[in-house]
Amino acid sequence: MRSLHRHTAAATAVAAAVALVVSGCAGSGKAAQSAESASSGAAGSSPGSGASPAASGSGSASGASAGGVKQGGTLTIQGDSGNPTLVENFNPLVPTELGGTRLIYEPLAIASTVDGTFTQFLAASQKFTSPTTLEFTLRDGVKWSDGKPFSAADVTFTFDLLKKYPALDTTGVWTQLSKVESKGNIVTATFKAPNVPFESTVAQVPIVPEHLWSSGLPADPSKFANTKPVGTGPFTLSSFAPTSYTLTKNADYWNAANIAPSQVDYPAQSSNQSTNQLNVASGKFDWSYNFLPNVQQTYISRGANRSYWFPPGGTIGLFLNLTKEPYNDPNFRQGISHLLDRDTIAKKAVNGYLGAASTTGLILPNLEKWLDPSIPDKGMITQDAKKAGDYFAKAGYTMSGGQLTKDGKQADLTITLPNNYSDWVAAANEVKAELSAGGINVTLDEPSAAQYTTKIQSGNFDGAFGGFGGTGVPYNDFNNALNSSFAAPIGTATVNNFERFKSPETDAALASLAAATDEAAQQAATNKIQQQMFTQLPIIPLYYGGSWGLFQTTHFTGWPSAEDPYTLPTPYNQMSLLVVSRLKAVG
Repeated sequence: MRSLHRHTAAATAVAAAVALVVSGCAGSGKAAQSAESASSGAAGSSPGSGASPAASGSGSASGASAGGVKQGGTLTIQGDSGNPTLVENFNPLVPTELGGTRLIYEPLAIASTVDGTFTQFLAASQKFTSPTTLEFTLRDGVKWSDGKPFSAADVTFTFDLLKKYPALDTTGVWTQLSKVESKGNIVTATFKAPNVPFESTVAQVPIVPEHLWSSGLPADPSKFANTKPVGTGPFTLSSFAPTSYTLTKNADYWNAANIAPSQVDYPAQSSNQSTNQLNVASGKFDWSYNFLPNVQQTYISRGANRSYWFPPGGTIGLFLNLTKEPYNDPNFRQGISHLLDRDTIAKKAVNGYLGAASTTGLILPNLEKWLDPSIPDKGMITQDAKKAGDYFAKAGYTMSGGQLTKDGKQADLTITLPNNYSDWVAAANEVKAELSAGGINVTLDEPSAAQYTTKIQSGNFDGAFGGFGGTGVPYNDFNNALNSSFAAPIGTATVNNFERFKSPETDAALASLAAATDEAAQQAATNKIQQQMFTQLPIIPLYYGGSWGLFQTTHFTGWPSAEDPYTLPTPYNQMSLLVVSRLKAVG
């Protein structure tokens, strides 16, 4: 039985944590959208202009009308795991908070994990006035759920709290910022160096109330469970029990007219995956996140008014250790790439729900806007034994007696992957078969997830399965995967760039992208990085990992979908606030 598959949605767990340092550049080069309206698409942004809310009614589903949406009803979300019971924690600044916390506290804005488009929450707008200066204009008329007014002082207090207590700074904002200050309703974040793509990380910090958090915190605020949460968000905590908790609508919420559910229930998940899948199939949840084989039979056909959306949420690739021969030769890597039938690999891994990955490193179609048009076939590589042989010949290898050899020695490759990631295991077995047919001696090393993490971080591997991307932001996806600053010596742990790729050209393009505030400059830098991915193959992309969104439409509509892909359907992060803000009650 498969796990919830979060590992396929946005890289490995280790990389995903840094990906928010990832989740959300292209932010300033995209149009923003208000929480009560939908985005119309991309718009350029130059220093001082900023992104503005787009009008609804274009490609995306339109937002609520001025009179609001039909309201009422209980929304039930599959979320927190009981171990065996829920632990009450509504501290929005720690990673152990319960999922409902994200509906109680708001950030300034949220960047879509599909394409980086912003939705405004506590900030009505934002703009870069220079590559190192980001200004947020706060929304008027916002109140905390205890009736106290929200102000810029709450924002600066929150950022100062993260600076004072680094354990709370889980997305590393103070690794990039030098100061955060306010004047009137303007909050200004100043960067140590140009880092326009980091806008999304700064914008997505949950804001806490100064009037309650400025005193009475424990010596270590990361241990603060915050069991009586007071936020600015659309919901407040109504009740908590070890087996479930309930949120009720905040009647004084600034956007209350456009929040459909009157109540949100979070039942505790079982620690048994089979039980969870049975609960999902039975229709217990309006919104769940779970891989189900043959979803038409196991979910859709078992009840009325059901839908699903399994969009690409990350790229699963073969990471070769570039400090070792022959893996450090781009020709050898291209040879491996052309031996692979990615469509078959994807079918074996994810039951055909998702397809082969582009070797540009972009998640398609999510980020097709950024695709370099000069790269043939959108970077999709088909299996071609002859081309593979040509590349291997350039690397000094020839076929002899069914073996790919150099100097009389057969090429070999040990591929490391966690033994409990069943989709990766299925894919790796297919990769092994296809590379073996090409004359390479392939062995699979399948340790526990913890042992796997240690191996890839320290560089103790030949090849390894891994994930990257899924932030909706090309810079963040590429920077984590390719920046040479992460290429630690073998034996020294790193949290990104496990393959140890070092390229001055790529680093320069990343630096250009980090400083770019207009879309043309962002596109030019992104093209350079795609060319490096396509020609050098520092990672060999295989297939797209999924985000496994399952929905019941009996009570609510407005779920993200292929027709309205406003974000990934992931209830375990801030996308839950974005999705709930878009729902409409049925009836």
